[in-house]
Amino acid sequence: MRHLQIYRAIKTVAEQGSFRKASELLGISPSALVRQVKVVEEELGAEIFDRLSVGVRLSTVGEIYHRHFIGHLAELDRANGIVADMKGVRIGQVNLAVSAPFLLGFLPKEIAAFRERHPRVSFSVVTGDSDSINEMLLDGQADLGLILEPKPRSGVETILQEHGSISLVLGKGSKTVLYPHELEDHDVILPTNGTGMRNLLDTHFAQARLNIHQILEMDTLVPPHVSPLPSLQFWPTLALDADIVQQMGGQVGIMQSMPRCNIALCQIEGRPLPIAAARFVSQLGARIGA
Repeated sequence: MRHLQIYRAIKTVAEQGSFRKASELLGISPSALVRQVKVVEEELGAEIFDRLSVGVRLSTVGEIYHRHFIGHLAELDRANGIVADMKGVRIGQVNLAVSAPFLLGFLPKEIAAFRERHPRVSFSVVTGDSDSINEMLLDGQADLGLILEPKPRSGVETILQEHGSISLVLGKGSKTVLYPHELEDHDVILPTNGTGMRNLLDTHFAQARLNIHQILEMDTLVPPHVSPLPSLQFWPTLALDADIVQQMGGQVGIMQSMPRCNIALCQIEGRPLPIAAARFVSQLGARIGA
């Protein structure tokens, strides 16, 4: 258990990039934390952290050991979950890293449904793009990554996947079935540049030679308008909650000949999930599809 405490300390320092910040979270003094890490470095015969002018970062050797450490921590969390299951009580925390569109409606509803059955399970949710979510998985900061238009990454595996449709969010009174050429008659709101969804749409527009009147870049839903031109926003159908759209004064529509988006639920390759996270995957499987 002493080693596991040190593993958690090293994990916290790596996440915070600072002994001082990590010590505040761990409730010990910075000097005591530095001594703990130095003991491990002496045992390994190598420095785990590169000391920078401001803060620290994992050394090349440290990255190797760090992934070994978080593997042990994940195994312990899974063991705790198994013991809790044997007692008939499900406990634990599910750490999620997700693409922004899933935060509105879809993920809160799934978490609420899960916690109705397992009230002692907590959730931590952060957002990012495909690259940052992959990094969070590999660094042990996330158990699961729910990614829109994922990029393949060594060490990360896909456990659930769907090629889903893309819907439109329109103002009330607008046509709900559009043809591509009708984009010219709308104020178009696009995802921010560089995101997977934006790259997918840009490629589609270029191939179809469509003229786009873009007025805004945004990764969250925007209340639609109808004047002077009706607004239009693209959103993955799986992540779209029609009730929320209606509350915002809009409606859901479709456009002919739209590409399909790739949605993937990912985890670090070859590592058993904590029990609570594995159960949550089973629930999401009904929505995302195996």
